[in-house]
Amino acid sequence: MRKESKSKKSAIQRRSSESVVSKPSDPLNWQKDFVWLLPALVLGFLIYTNALNGAFVYDDQLQISRNTLIQDLSQFWRAMTSDVWRFQTGDQTYSNYWRPSFVFWLILNFQIFGFAVIGWHLTNVLLHLGVIVLAFIVLRQFGVSTPIAGAIGLIFAIHPVHTESVAWISGAPDLILSCALLGSLYFVHLLSKKQTFLRWIVALGLYLIGLGAKETALLFPLVIIAALYPNERETKKRGGVWARIISITWPFILLGILYLLARRSILGATQLFAEGGANLQETILTAPAIFAFYLRQMVFPLWIGPSYPLRAVTLQNLGIGNFVVPLIISIVVLCWMIWRAKHSKIARIGLAFFLVPLLPAMNIVAFAPEQLVHDRYLYLPLLGFLIVLVPAFASLLEKIGGDRITKPLFVTFIVAMVVSVPLSAQSLIYNRAWTSDLALCERGVRSDPTSALIFQRYGTALYEAKRLDEAVAAFNRSIELAPIASTYVVRATAWIDQQKFAEAERDLREVISKKNVALYTLYRAYRDLGVCLSNQGKTTEAAEAIKQGRTRMPQYYAALTGKLSSILWKAGQKETALNELNVARPRARTESLPESRLIIYGLGLLQLELGHSKEARDAFQDFLSVTAGMKTPGVNEARSQAQAHIRVLDSATPSPSP
Repeated sequence: MRKESKSKKSAIQRRSSESVVSKPSDPLNWQKDFVWLLPALVLGFLIYTNALNGAFVYDDQLQISRNTLIQDLSQFWRAMTSDVWRFQTGDQTYSNYWRPSFVFWLILNFQIFGFAVIGWHLTNVLLHLGVIVLAFIVLRQFGVSTPIAGAIGLIFAIHPVHTESVAWISGAPDLILSCALLGSLYFVHLLSKKQTFLRWIVALGLYLIGLGAKETALLFPLVIIAALYPNERETKKRGGVWARIISITWPFILLGILYLLARRSILGATQLFAEGGANLQETILTAPAIFAFYLRQMVFPLWIGPSYPLRAVTLQNLGIGNFVVPLIISIVVLCWMIWRAKHSKIARIGLAFFLVPLLPAMNIVAFAPEQLVHDRYLYLPLLGFLIVLVPAFASLLEKIGGDRITKPLFVTFIVAMVVSVPLSAQSLIYNRAWTSDLALCERGVRSDPTSALIFQRYGTALYEAKRLDEAVAAFNRSIELAPIASTYVVRATAWIDQQKFAEAERDLREVISKKNVALYTLYRAYRDLGVCLSNQGKTTEAAEAIKQGRTRMPQYYAALTGKLSSILWKAGQKETALNELNVARPRARTESLPESRLIIYGLGLLQLELGHSKEARDAFQDFLSVTAGMKTPGVNEARSQAQAHIRVLDSATPSPSP
């Protein structure tokens, strides 16, 4: 009897806890509800206006500026069926990331905006606003009251951990993923009421877009199960709970399996492991530190930057600060969230959205040793965390406030408005870091002063700003921290500009002598070694170095031939240069680096200098054909010059007699 009384009391507590934030009989009404959503939308837009004119930074420089696969529509299918870094490595897989939805997004934006960065930034912000709207709709669909849904949306809209995803153009995968999964969940809920063909198509189609945006979408069926599993009252009303859940979930699981098979076929592996990355034991030991770090970023985002000094926990460095304390914090927070999920369906959905995207981000075996955590991995998990936290706060407010707080939901929204002030200020400040490579790297060396990669990028930004001595100092610091092959290459480039050819040659030969060097890094090493030797008057050695690079990396044959022909041309060996370019010309059409296409333009210039007008015109016309649609700065300038040369050649050609 006492047991039954206790059970009834517990059920009453659960209903009371959920009723303060959830009103199942209160459907979405745009005229009434929009006023609660509006602050999130307005602030979510205004917060990022100071980043709209930001330059292409970090990976943008490569993924957009030098990516011929997204610029040349004839390469569309190749772009969609390869990993996102394939444009650098020819036909070899470089990363774990086959993301056709993201690549399609890049292609679409490039066709519309080209290199007009404001358009790219604006579409990211619009995606972010789309996520806010969809989150609000889904919360209302599951019965969350308007003030609570508005409070969740408001904090989510302006939180500084989103800067990396929204202000950084290449952060779009998380935005696309979130839009797709929230939209799919909306239609899944409709399917649970009534199944129609159209609802199935849209729900599965959106899920497919999510899979193509980011691999974490594979775990979305767990969110579906959390959303469809009934609460205590619903369980009593209907039987066959699991049969109903499985009947809706299995098509998503099947689609995920098909995606995995396609992904493995394209990448050639289930997962590529990062050089020097963590092993399984270290991954397990580091999990509490990563989890505690992400909790800190969500609750107290005071220390924020593009990189953080969190490294893998090993048996050798295991301690109280990096394992015991984070483990205790993780256990306490997870237990609380699970307890909330047991008492509230809304909290169960929040817990699913929190854990599902976060768990893959803790698989650090796939990450570089200095890149274990990033704020962008919190984009969707933050929404889940807020879905658990904000209703819990409202329930607590009602419980401790009693009759003194007559409108706990309204008070919760006001508290969210107050909290949004310092969060907005932090976002506005941090956004500015993502407007240029130099600003970003200056922030990075402060947030993670032990990162060799960040110092390398900082040196590159200084080099581009023509601050060569400071750039070399940054490269030196990077090599002190970790001797990364690509750092030797960029330091050599700076030394070549300073005419310190012996130092540059030493660095480049160091890279060439190494094993397991990334192909693109090796390509740059051979290319720059040729330049270095040529500048010292060692033409024969320079040509041999380039030829050795072509033999070792045939996927860069045309690009390296462009540098070889330049060296031979400079040495007066024009006929030899002409022969090299003619041999490489067919490969220039299929290689994906911009400089590969440029050799056809170089061929036209050389033919023109040798007095071969017809051959020069043919080469210029061919170059314009193979670069149609490309807007990479070097290619764009060469296209303008090729068109000018064709006009001159055409005007000099006598008209045929009538």
